[in-house]
Amino acid sequence: MAFKAYIILFIFSISSVFSQTNTSRKYFSHTKKATVNFESITQDFSPTLLVREMPKPGSGKMVHYNYPETKDKSKQTQKTQTTLPNLALGSSFFGNPFGNSTPTDNDIAISDSGMIVSVINTNILIYNTKTSTASPVKSLAAFTTPVNNKHQEFDPKVMYDPNADKFVLMCPVGFVDSTSKIIVGFSQTNDPNGNWNLYTLPGNPLNNNLWSDYPMISMTDKELFLSINLLYNDSSWQTGFVETIIWQMKKDSGYAGLPLGSYLHHNINFNGKAIRNLCPAKGGSQLYGPNMYFVSNRNLASQNDTVFLVEVTDTIGAPTNTVTTKALISNQPYYFPPSGRQAVATQSLATNDSRNLGAFYENNKIQYVHNTNNPLNNQVTIYYGVIDSPQNATPTVTGYIINNDTVDFAYPNISYAGLNATDHTAIISFDHSSNKIAAGVSAIKADAMGNFSNILRIKNGAAHVNVLTDNLERWGDYSGSQRRYNKPGEVWMSGYYGYNINAFNKNRHGAWIAQLATDASIITNVSSTIKNNSSPALLFPNPAQDLFSVEINLEKPEYLSFELYDVNGKLIEVLLRDWVKTKSNTFSFSLKDVSNGIYFLKITGNNNTNITKKIIKQ
Repeated sequence: MAFKAYIILFIFSISSVFSQTNTSRKYFSHTKKATVNFESITQDFSPTLLVREMPKPGSGKMVHYNYPETKDKSKQTQKTQTTLPNLALGSSFFGNPFGNSTPTDNDIAISDSGMIVSVINTNILIYNTKTSTASPVKSLAAFTTPVNNKHQEFDPKVMYDPNADKFVLMCPVGFVDSTSKIIVGFSQTNDPNGNWNLYTLPGNPLNNNLWSDYPMISMTDKELFLSINLLYNDSSWQTGFVETIIWQMKKDSGYAGLPLGSYLHHNINFNGKAIRNLCPAKGGSQLYGPNMYFVSNRNLASQNDTVFLVEVTDTIGAPTNTVTTKALISNQPYYFPPSGRQAVATQSLATNDSRNLGAFYENNKIQYVHNTNNPLNNQVTIYYGVIDSPQNATPTVTGYIINNDTVDFAYPNISYAGLNATDHTAIISFDHSSNKIAAGVSAIKADAMGNFSNILRIKNGAAHVNVLTDNLERWGDYSGSQRRYNKPGEVWMSGYYGYNINAFNKNRHGAWIAQLATDASIITNVSSTIKNNSSPALLFPNPAQDLFSVEINLEKPEYLSFELYDVNGKLIEVLLRDWVKTKSNTFSFSLKDVSNGIYFLKITGNNNTNITKKIIKQ
């Protein structure tokens, strides 16, 4: 069935803008902790800990906050024509395999020379578009081994710096204040297979018993920015949220391996209430500066029209460095999204909320995207917003809801694809699923003025997803998108893809990577297959022979240590040590880099847990 992109525009005009500046700041200097060479990682146990249950809607762990809702606005709608030319699809292929974790948390970066770094929970794929070859997939655990103290890694983010021609890759580790920190890697060259400088930032930077979760990164021409949430221990991200903070770092120091100077901005609030989930607006066609914009909203409201615009106004050390907040009113309200459907009626996909998931700044506009309910059919779809003149005292916000007649859309990201100062073209990529098709990826073109292309169905999934013990699967929490900076009009994306692992006969999720362009003439001759191996998944642990898993059930949270011994009782490796949540969990690790023989996995905890499992590799 051909897709058409109708846009729901609620006719309502409000220009109210409320501003305030009342934040706090703290200076840190982080010394380089280690150097890691990606290509030289030869032993990779890929340890992962999977919590097998989602918080139940309506329970104490998943609630809707009662933010003030918008006034009841007119239900008149206006459907605009799909007047923009269709998107062109270039290379399109299966990327990162299932990392024994959920959700996938996709992100992607591509260099001017065509080197791709694609990350999901919990592995890294490096792919050369010139030679159509992939390096062996490595786990985040192996990449961060010199500095992570064997704690669990999650939510990886990656970005390419077109000014330095280098990459930044980061991930948090640890799920309580005593183990939480943020690992940031800066590539030393433009080859991500080479050396990376590793730094650590405290996950409890204010020493107030909180831990760091849900990161987002961006850059100016001189600095790296990281926004991240601080949460209470043993709480969900909904009920345990305290505040979102911003790390501002001197990125050139990171590339050179020098002490990394940084500001920590905190106490970012409006009317005394912390603003959640600050999404940075990346430079569209290039990196800008010295300021950095962030967008947010009232993401847990059932309906709202408030858009928060937060600005870090200057570089580290500048006398004008501060954080300002504006509360804007969009003409188009957004809505708390329902779960997505799957082809199996008993399985659905979690959409979290309406937090901002991607944004860029270009031509005096910020364009951003997030999940929303479609009030015309009560299905989850994409909200697309445009902030005009963000530097003005009274910016305006125009919003659109992308109609989805038969398919659910969620977890969008957005990149600039225009060619000049009068071209506002953006490519919005997102995940799709329905009661008839498996979870895959799609994209649409927008021009910031209410015109859209038809929706491009990039790839349907091969199977529905079934990872958790209940019927609500994780479907996010991000998708990746980045403009190819030296190829105007070209964008690469990474999204959620459902498939079956034949060896286990299990329906899991991985990454689907695609090259998109505003015009077919832009697409270069990039292969859709990977040489030497038909899929990067073959380079990762083979589930039939190399992966060992054990189920763990806990009545209360416990700090567990997972250790591998040989038949003579010699310690081979401390695989993981971290706080494990209650009830059902699965711990998995790879044996691909050890010889055949008998091994023992010992699991011990601070609450008298003592488990030994015999393993035979043959």
